[in-house]
Amino acid sequence: MRTTTKRRAGQLALVTVAAPVAAWALEQAARRAEAGDQISSTSRRLRQGADFMQRFGRGPLADRLRQRPVTTVTRRQQPPQPDQHRG
Repeated sequence: MRTTTKRRAGQLALVTVAAPVAAWALEQAARRAEAGDQISSTSRRLRQGADFMQRFGRGPLADRLRQRPVTTVTRRQQPPQPDQHRG
């Protein structure tokens, strides 16, 4: 029974810690590769690896490290300044 518990603990550690961290590391490497070259086949492969690893991750760490959708911020245009030369 002791070996079963150790094996199960190892599997649990792999799913809850190692897989999410590996996916996060691949995602960061892909971002760095894209920063240097926009059409890099390396960045595409790294993103594929990150997506693959994210499928195995479970738990709160996986949820936090998973890529969140990019939100866009729209800036309002400043209203035109009133003409100060009018009398």
